[in-house]
Amino acid sequence: MREKIRAFYTAHRKLLSAVPAVLFMIVIFWFSSKTAEKSSESSDRIVDVILGVPGITDQESGEAFAQLRNLVSTIVRKGAHFAEYAVLCALFMYWLCSFCLPYRRLCCTAVLLSACYAATDEFHQLFVEGRSGQVRDVLIDASGALAGMLAISAVRALLRRRREGRTEGDRA
Repeated sequence: MREKIRAFYTAHRKLLSAVPAVLFMIVIFWFSSKTAEKSSESSDRIVDVILGVPGITDQESGEAFAQLRNLVSTIVRKGAHFAEYAVLCALFMYWLCSFCLPYRRLCCTAVLLSACYAATDEFHQLFVEGRSGQVRDVLIDASGALAGMLAISAVRALLRRRREGRTEGDRA
């Protein structure tokens, strides 16, 4: 039975490794399909938690607090864009590993695919009530993808160094 599962995975590796990226793209599409009002409700919950931390709002009132709330809301919303595309890029990298591409090509392709999906996602938002497609958001998303790729590359380099250090120590 174990051999059959392994054989199935080996035969369908490229397709199966694409599943996490496709599922995450569906999640992003779902978030983008929310109206502006529903989207704001989601991010406002996070903003409320952040601003509910003792000491942050004690000194703020009126217009100053409204400005602070607006700033925190922008950071939360744009940070979510950045983070979700960092994850998407990582999932694209996982999928592209099944193609045995040179690492640099794999990285460039993953970032490019993420940026292209960001552009289509912003286009999709043009058709959602109260939402708009923003070039700025595509740039934030692409930056998140780049950061995700760089983070994975850094971890990969650290692991390689660590492994090479153990190998040299074993020889001595």
